[in-house]
Amino acid sequence: MKLIKFIPAVIALTCTANAHAGLFSSSDDFKCGRDDAVKALSNYFHSDASGLLQSDYLTKSRYQYDKPVSDYQNKLDALVVDVSDASTSGNGSYGLNCSATISVKVPQETLGVVSSDPNYLHYITGSYGKLRNGRVVWSDISYSAKLADNGKDVIFSHFNRTDLSNALFNISVLSVNKDQIINTLAKNTLGTAKDAYKNADHELNSVWRELPDSSKNALKKEQLAWVNEKVAKCGKLPDAESNNVDMQQRIETYQCQTKMTNERIGFLSGNN
Repeated sequence: MKLIKFIPAVIALTCTANAHAGLFSSSDDFKCGRDDAVKALSNYFHSDASGLLQSDYLTKSRYQYDKPVSDYQNKLDALVVDVSDASTSGNGSYGLNCSATISVKVPQETLGVVSSDPNYLHYITGSYGKLRNGRVVWSDISYSAKLADNGKDVIFSHFNRTDLSNALFNISVLSVNKDQIINTLAKNTLGTAKDAYKNADHELNSVWRELPDSSKNALKKEQLAWVNEKVAKCGKLPDAESNNVDMQQRIETYQCQTKMTNERIGFLSGNN
């Protein structure tokens, strides 16, 4: 099953106005750092990330999903988007000029995926985020905010960082799909390790065939001893082929066998 397409994760937050409910008593009280505005900003990112999730669940353009959409949505809803250091620098043509630091605690399952393949780090940090003590932090986020005509909803626009919602979406999906992703990564690694061993073994056989008969006869006992030593150190190839053996053990068997085979090639060809 195709798990994920390794394409750059660049889906931007919309720069068009998006309204989120607040409880402001009057427009005179409206500031970027008000509790209501901060909460509305957090809700904005959740809502935008939810839209990405719902769309991708239908199109499967980036991920394959083997669980109900509610599992992914619940994980997304559980992410706490913290807004800190929100400040107002004045009025602009689209409302108040705001800046803030945004952070989110990353689930252990998502961190496990990143640990298995560091290429996934960009999926949860985007271009600007930093992973610090299990949290992704986006500093110096600037944006515009203003009250809607009803005097309660907050409209956000013109973010200078365009990957926060996308990161939230990725964090939630990677968390739910952890086992699926890690299993696929292990299968890919196993396939690569197996191919590398086959290539090394083929080259070793070629080098052996090209040796003079006198050299083959002189090295026959030593070659047999080397084969037995390789099995003792690395494990048996039939075990590496068996689905009943732990995946990591199978990978390590192939990798060890490949390393020793390449060393033997160097010895027989006179390169060591």
